[in-house]
Amino acid sequence: MKALSFHQPWAELILQGRKTIEVRTWFTRYRGPLAMHVAQALNEQACAAYALEPESLVRGALVGIVEVVDVVPIDEANWQAWQGEHLAIKPYPGPVFGWRLANPRRLAVPVPMAGRQGLYSVPDQLLAAATAGPCTREQMAFAWDAPAASHDPQRPFELRVVRYDGNGYGLALYQWPLRADGAQQRGRGAQPERLAELSGDRLDAVVDHILEALRGAGYRASELGPARRAPFRLSEEAGLRLALLFLSVRPLSRLDRVEAISSGLRAMPSEEAYYWFSKCTAGDGAANAQRALRTLLAGE
Repeated sequence: MKALSFHQPWAELILQGRKTIEVRTWFTRYRGPLAMHVAQALNEQACAAYALEPESLVRGALVGIVEVVDVVPIDEANWQAWQGEHLAIKPYPGPVFGWRLANPRRLAVPVPMAGRQGLYSVPDQLLAAATAGPCTREQMAFAWDAPAASHDPQRPFELRVVRYDGNGYGLALYQWPLRADGAQQRGRGAQPERLAELSGDRLDAVVDHILEALRGAGYRASELGPARRAPFRLSEEAGLRLALLFLSVRPLSRLDRVEAISSGLRAMPSEEAYYWFSKCTAGDGAANAQRALRTLLAGE
């Protein structure tokens, strides 16, 4: 089947049936089913505009199938008139083409793979699980990061490199969940929970904190970079301290506050760190606890 790579949140908006025109700079005579691949790039401004949480969006995987029913030129007048269909948030970019789409179907489980430019082909068997049903958050998050080997129960947290288009990258933190008896889940079908992702200036501001945790786990600082595929496995305390860091600083823009939180968490006693982790990851009250922790360590 023919395939095309999309960025987020545009792919998710297509799958939800909200976006029915895909804007491209080039024309195609192709009509028919199109496999939807999602690249690593993500537009945070568009996520905010359309009330989508960036961390819930799949990247680096095949996610669905949609029908290309027509391809038409878009001029400036059409750009404005069809905004409710293409959903672009930028001004008219100049002569482009609108790929009219219909009948989006979501894959039951995303299929991790690298994309390519232009139209390309993927094996039909990869798309056999096409369905109108939504993916779970766990299926979506687990699909686009580095594949996990069997995990170490003594190191229940994993730090994984998330590769973006170009040379950029972020870091995502995972925790292997506990069974009812308190042991770590293991074996076929077990999946870690994705806690948070950090990138850009906020990641740069706390990289010393992260490297300290990696060195404590026996890794070299030189191992951290966009080419890394295997997860960094961390002990419970090291992992929960990084989880508090990621959850606390990800909404911040002031780097002095980011650095203050990083310093405060590194100095925090173990008992207090465990207490805050339980509060900051506990259901409906987690967001309020994260806000309280930011206030405690860096003020408002």
